[in-house]
Amino acid sequence: MKIGINLLTLTQERFGGVEQYIKNLIAHLADSGENLTLFLFLSKKMKNIFPPHEKIQIRTVKDPAQIHECIRQCQLDLWFCPVHKSYIPNIRVPCIVTIHDVLHTAYPDFVQGGREENNRYYHLFAPSFNKVITVSSFSRNAIANQLSIPKEKIHAIHPSAPAIFDKVPADVIRKKVKQKYQLPDTYAIYPSSFNPHKNHQNLLKAILILREKYKTVLPVVLTGYADKKSGIYRSVLRFIKEHSLENHIRVLGYIKPDEMPSLYWNSSFLVFPSLYEGFGIPLVEALKAQRPIVCSNRGSIPEIAGDAALYFNPESPEEMALKMKEMLNPLIRERLREEGRLRSQQFSWKKTAEETLHVFRSVIKKR
Repeated sequence: MKIGINLLTLTQERFGGVEQYIKNLIAHLADSGENLTLFLFLSKKMKNIFPPHEKIQIRTVKDPAQIHECIRQCQLDLWFCPVHKSYIPNIRVPCIVTIHDVLHTAYPDFVQGGREENNRYYHLFAPSFNKVITVSSFSRNAIANQLSIPKEKIHAIHPSAPAIFDKVPADVIRKKVKQKYQLPDTYAIYPSSFNPHKNHQNLLKAILILREKYKTVLPVVLTGYADKKSGIYRSVLRFIKEHSLENHIRVLGYIKPDEMPSLYWNSSFLVFPSLYEGFGIPLVEALKAQRPIVCSNRGSIPEIAGDAALYFNPESPEEMALKMKEMLNPLIRERLREEGRLRSQQFSWKKTAEETLHVFRSVIKKR
């Protein structure tokens, strides 16, 4: 099986859920034991992002117009597009795309191009998709309902957390990370990019309510890629300064992947106030790190966290504050930690790769 994977629009400007999905899925497809070759089509500046592997071949392409000839030369059996809006028209082999979510239909103002431009893309190209892979049952239903893609063409396959979360970080590493970032003994962690649907403003309001109304101080550590010019990022810093929350909220920005497990293990719990998620990898990271979760009840979040979380309405800072206050009870945290330990076993990249290969085979056999 020769699989071409279109990564021409992949960048290293940020490394969020989609990038994690791509990197981990490709690594586990290559290690699956399947008789396959993965041809990764990348821009020249991205050619070294994947480590050498006997089943991976790198193809650098300057012009997408070269793709059709490359597909013919490589004698590909399948064309896979796991990056948003990366389909190339008139591909002469079966094509599978990954659609992670349809955020643009729920919150069009939060997405570049809005509802109209994104719907135009899917209206134009979706009939050419042999199959669609998505990352949750929630997204499968939303794609079918919002994009009018037949549900039988859509396969929901859960991703997992990065492999580094499969091991408990050594105590010495955890202490080193704690000292490096001068972290308190008790804190909630929220790893997220500073995008509108991530709902930082309501989280900040909830922290303020805890302090002012309930006389409860809860330190929160924010991590994630931040464009310093971002209006969301600047508004977070402004809110912290205006309400004298500098001692309560730490904005760490991008953290190296090998330090992230320690940030989780050192924390008391994950707070996840997102308004919309197609999946939500931080939820699985918390499950793998045996951290309890207090989170939004929107999108795919309840599907992923299950019984291992306390839920709140993300549009209510008051409700969010009360649920975080409840999470300070060690008995509740211990119950959720055990629920999370059991639930974490449902997620693995090996399983993700096996289910993805099953979809690949189903398309190739029909040729």
